[in-house]
Amino acid sequence: MKTIRKEELVERVAERTHISKTTIWRVFDAVVEEVALALAHKERIHIARFGTFDLRHYPERMGVHPRTQEPIPYPERYAPSFRSSLTLKRRVRDEK
Repeated sequence: MKTIRKEELVERVAERTHISKTTIWRVFDAVVEEVALALAHKERIHIARFGTFDLRHYPERMGVHPRTQEPIPYPERYAPSFRSSLTLKRRVRDEK
């Protein structure tokens, strides 16, 4: 599987839309920043036919140090997650 970097993605969008790469860079950066800000404010982002960015909640728990068997407290935390839409899943499955 090939990894597409941000530069290549911007180039592809610029070719497809005939919009300057500079404008695409600014829009791309703004979208990524808005997604990050929304998640930081515990908001869900739903993009139709693409998927949903959300937060996963992990409650506080106790772990055990494997060597000393000492209890280790793990604090409550939130982690970003992405759930792809059915449309995206079907497109990926059918495009080969």
